Amino acid sequence: MALMINNNCISCDACLAACPNQAIFEKRADAESGGYRVSDGQGLDGTTYVISHDRCTECVGHFAEPQCASACPIGDCCVPDPLVPEATGLLLERARRLHPQKEIRHDMVWPGVRG
Repeated sequence: MALMINNNCISCDACLAACPNQAIFEKRADAESGGYRVSDGQGLDGTTYVISHDRCTECVGHFAEPQCASACPIGDCCVPDPLVPEATGLLLERARRLHPQKEIRHDMVWPGVRG
């Protein structure tokens, strides 16, 4: 999960609709019941939204910035997950797999992507 939602989250729902990959869940249990992995320690209190690293592409290939971070009214909730750094190539491949019918653009990569 290249991105994670930290404890600054106010559960406003803005990120849910903004995510092109349906990678954000209100509860960790919701993600896990769907078979999606969440980074260790995330969402354990049940009040902070979580991002599944099986579905997050950091919006690489879709947009020039992560849409969850862009939609967030707090501004610093959706941040890179230090436990799961992912390279551009992996994120692009995931985007192609999740959206086989859509053109995935190699030039749509934001500066915060690691690698």
